[in-house]
Amino acid sequence: MTRVLVTDHVFGSLDIERSVLEPLGAEVVLAPAADEDTLVRLAAGVDAMLVCYARITEPVVAAAAGTCRVMARYGIGYDNIPVDRATQAGILVTNVPDYCLDEVADHTMALLLSVGRGVAHAYVGVREGGWAVPQSGIHRLRGRRLALIGTGRIGRRVAERALAFGLEVVGYDPFVTNWDLPQVTRVGSVEEAVAEADFISLHAPMSAENHHLIGAQSIALMRRAPVVVNTSRGGLVDLDACLTGLDSGRLGGVALDVTEVEPLPAGHPLRTHPRAVITPHAAFYSAEAQDELQARAADEVARALKGEAPRCPVNPQVLQAGGAEPA
Repeated sequence: MTRVLVTDHVFGSLDIERSVLEPLGAEVVLAPAADEDTLVRLAAGVDAMLVCYARITEPVVAAAAGTCRVMARYGIGYDNIPVDRATQAGILVTNVPDYCLDEVADHTMALLLSVGRGVAHAYVGVREGGWAVPQSGIHRLRGRRLALIGTGRIGRRVAERALAFGLEVVGYDPFVTNWDLPQVTRVGSVEEAVAEADFISLHAPMSAENHHLIGAQSIALMRRAPVVVNTSRGGLVDLDACLTGLDSGRLGGVALDVTEVEPLPAGHPLRTHPRAVITPHAAFYSAEAQDELQARAADEVARALKGEAPRCPVNPQVLQAGGAEPA
């Protein structure tokens, strides 16, 4: 029987995956743990893999090589899969770049508003028995500047929402050739984007070049004590540098849905910092988005098993080389 390994997931069930794959004669197997030894053992002989947050190491790829046709990532990013190594092994990697777009954009604005309007701080104060009206630190949103780092599908939706609040929006994205955002001013560098920003929202992929994109060096250039919002990838932000920036006044606040280490350690000072709002990597979630994610990832596996072209290949050169074909 064809075997599909689910390395890990955060869903209520795998009923959607089974409804898509079992009619093709595939058995959906959930790994009991996502450590390397377990995944190496279970990856041997699989026909496909569905991957959520599990770290796919080179030994796991090596174990799957020869039989595995596709590693389908539940999500937009795929930095937990060694794509180069999978390509060498002839394994197609896919992602789901077009789910939860509105959810993440909405969550981004919710975080921006929570810190920018002091909502979270006020809420905690009332819950603890207080009733203090703020006397400083909160400014009118209209006319303030939001810098978008990344203007892809989600960044564009954030721009739409921000413009409706009267924010001035600037954007930096080196991968966009034709700038078709007439209400968003394009800038030529991260440094230029952050220098005069009141809010900074990150929508960039994780890469070696982008690691700690917001760190001591970029924070030192910020002249308006901005609020940094990150609903993209945790490694884009140096948390130690942010903590220093908050305490020194270089940053006005941080609002993070993703952190470099997750969960954020229980004793981390950002958990209780008065100018920080942290949510538990939940921006992607809505009932509708979760169903879409599961169905679209499972559909990529189904396409690979049937020898059909993938919808969203990360390494299409595998197809050109004749890999990921049915046995």
